[in-house]
Amino acid sequence: MLHANSKETYVASYKEIVIGFIVFSVILILLYPKDILMKEVLAEQSNYDLSMVYLENMLKNDPSNETLILALANQAYKSNKKDLSFRLLKLLKNSKNIDTKSEAYILSYKIAKGDYFYFKSKYKTKEQNKKYINLKNIFSVIMSEHLYAKSKIKQLYKESIFLHDKNNTYHLVQELLKDSPNDIILLSNAFYISYDFKDYEQSISYLDRLTLLDKKHKDKWAKERYCLISNIYSYTKAEAYIVALSRNSKYWSDKLIQFYLQHKKYAKASQVYMNQFHKVSALNQQRMLWFQAINTLRAGNHIKKAVQLGYKYENYFFEDKKARMALLKLYISSNDLQKARKLSMKILKRIK
Repeated sequence: MLHANSKETYVASYKEIVIGFIVFSVILILLYPKDILMKEVLAEQSNYDLSMVYLENMLKNDPSNETLILALANQAYKSNKKDLSFRLLKLLKNSKNIDTKSEAYILSYKIAKGDYFYFKSKYKTKEQNKKYINLKNIFSVIMSEHLYAKSKIKQLYKESIFLHDKNNTYHLVQELLKDSPNDIILLSNAFYISYDFKDYEQSISYLDRLTLLDKKHKDKWAKERYCLISNIYSYTKAEAYIVALSRNSKYWSDKLIQFYLQHKKYAKASQVYMNQFHKVSALNQQRMLWFQAINTLRAGNHIKKAVQLGYKYENYFFEDKKARMALLKLYISSNDLQKARKLSMKILKRIK
């Protein structure tokens, strides 16, 4: 009774639905203005497969339309049909339209990077390395042919670091600094890269700005300045520069010693130790600096000068047991037995 009055229902076959959809698409393409249709298709944010069908049919009627090819490549990418997208983008890499070519290369880079991380997650090292080389090649073209807008420089800078592409990193960080001249992180990166490239004039410029802006790390930049000065200047110019800085700075005084030792100027290094000696009053600090001055002379094989410096302060440090024993060893090792004997006699008298 339930179905007594029901009418027979006709259900279309899958084949008829597909044919109907294609006919509808063709009619839509022929009757609907192309530019409006494109906007409607590209505005679709969920059914990318349906958008692709529209675009494929439009492309059949206009196979050389680069805008359609690019749109289809984008929709294929969004539909996770990356292989199809990549093949379509290859058709655009020789485009005479710079914007089209730019979009094609940038989307190709996105796809290749996705593949790179996919292979990395699957521990497929061989495929991962091949894709990394592919990424570097794509990025190289983007940069060499300037296929990017100014708004993309920050992201490209990050990509250049990811690819260990120092040449382009240096170029891009300089571009970024034009708009953000006081960015400490950018200045720091620019300094180290310029130093690697031996672009020392720029290195000094970046270092001057870092010293002025980054007070929190002033010691760090002081160390970098020392390395820079000692490596790029002649010995005479570097010495004069560091000597001037050392007059009122313990830090630079230590660096001057390091500089002299680096250049095997042991007598000069010893003299700096003694300059420090005269600026401190604590006996244990003086003794330490005196020992360092003597040992520096010995390291440079200035044995006679080492003995003279030791003997000069013999009476000053005589009451210090460590100093007495160190002096006695110095005299004996230098074969100055007369001074060794006299000092021994003084020590014996003191004990009695």
